[in-house]
Amino acid sequence: MDNLDFLNCVITILGIFAGLSGLVLLFSKQPLTCALGLLGVLIFTAGIYGMIGEHFIATIQLVVYAGAIMVLFIFSIMLFNIKHDGEKFDWKSPFFVVSLLLVGVIFTLLARTVLQSFDMPVIESQRGIFTRSMIAELGGNSQVLAHSLFTQHFISFEAISLALLIALVGAVVLAKRKFD
Repeated sequence: MDNLDFLNCVITILGIFAGLSGLVLLFSKQPLTCALGLLGVLIFTAGIYGMIGEHFIATIQLVVYAGAIMVLFIFSIMLFNIKHDGEKFDWKSPFFVVSLLLVGVIFTLLARTVLQSFDMPVIESQRGIFTRSMIAELGGNSQVLAHSLFTQHFISFEAISLALLIALVGAVVLAKRKFD
């Protein structure tokens, strides 16, 4: 087994674990378990970024999302002392219908953006080690990072942003139900 096969194997395993953590996140009824499922998704995604050579993005993923944001979520869950009450979900409630429509609109816009990106001209950038002169020629560290993040990895970036937004809305809904 050569180095590329090993790399693909590790990335596949990390992807499977991220998917399993996502299933825990989606199907768990306990808020803390959901938060830990999201933490697993973020950590395994950072591992994938690290394996493909995007070490800065992997580090930011771990420090900002898996570190700071997850501490905020877990602290919020513990602060509100959210417990699972045995209420049945009302599938015909206006909140569910509006949420379903909103998810449909967001998914449609995301799918449209992804499909439009295939028509965009691809700006080839050299992967690997950048020298100081190459970075200066490309416009500096920020421009190289922004180009990489918003061209090569924008789908992952937007998917994580959407997952965090959904988790935040879910936490607010759970907290609001407790106070009502």
